[in-house]
Amino acid sequence: MAFLNLIRWKNLTIIVFMAMTIRYALLPGFGQKPSIGLPYYLLLILTVVCLAAAGHIINAIFNVTTDSINKPNKIIIDQVIKRRIAFKLYFGLNVLGLFTILFILLSNPSKSLWIVFSICVLSPIALAIYSIWLKKIALLGNILISILVGASIFCFGLALVDNDQSPVFYFTILTYALLGFSLNLSRELIKDVEDLRGDYYCKMKTLPILIGRKRSNHIIFGLLTFTILILLTILLNYFLSLNIFIFYVFVFVLIPLILISKRILKAKNQKDYTSISFHLKLVFLIGISSMFTFLNL
Repeated sequence: MAFLNLIRWKNLTIIVFMAMTIRYALLPGFGQKPSIGLPYYLLLILTVVCLAAAGHIINAIFNVTTDSINKPNKIIIDQVIKRRIAFKLYFGLNVLGLFTILFILLSNPSKSLWIVFSICVLSPIALAIYSIWLKKIALLGNILISILVGASIFCFGLALVDNDQSPVFYFTILTYALLGFSLNLSRELIKDVEDLRGDYYCKMKTLPILIGRKRSNHIIFGLLTFTILILLTILLNYFLSLNIFIFYVFVFVLIPLILISKRILKAKNQKDYTSISFHLKLVFLIGISSMFTFLNL
């Protein structure tokens, strides 16, 4: 169980759910056939899961000091799993993920999979840089992690359908990737406020440390408001004819985001931020589930 908590199995489950929803809901909703077979797509899911799990491990290794202050009851490195073993798991998962994506590319050479391969190769480097250096710097680390979240959505869609085959499907995937990026960036900033005490002790320069909790709340509020406006603009300009999809997104995504953004301005303690972070993750899951409405097209 300690290993599962170390690799954050709940987040990995979300990745699997997201990938399968794209494959079995969004893709048939557009009447498209997948560019790669199911075995190779499952291997792609394995690749992303392995690289994400490795990223969680390296982050936990370099986060022991802050976690000992912010989450003393949830520390795994050195207390349950030795650091030496954690590093071996980290390298093993990265090697497995990279060899898997290389096998997929060699078996299905295409421009789309070359892009996916490049993103997968760069991801472990980006995650290591984040854990060692960028996590300590305001916004840069938050943005990098959020880009990788959006890139994972993009990779699953790109592996299934080439841009030239279905530009509408491609645009829809980019919209979901944008949603993933923006919601994750908001959650990353919220987690920085949650971890303010430990980060301050470790002399990090996160946004809440530099500008304070209240100003950070206003920036998160502005980011969520911007996300709402962008989604609203995309919906009204490109998806207005999809009644079920429009209704679903308005009721289960946009309205909750409006309510959450109002709660941000009133958030004061760790309990408030933890609750808001959880509900943002829930909205993201609900947003991904909106792909099922495309089956009615």
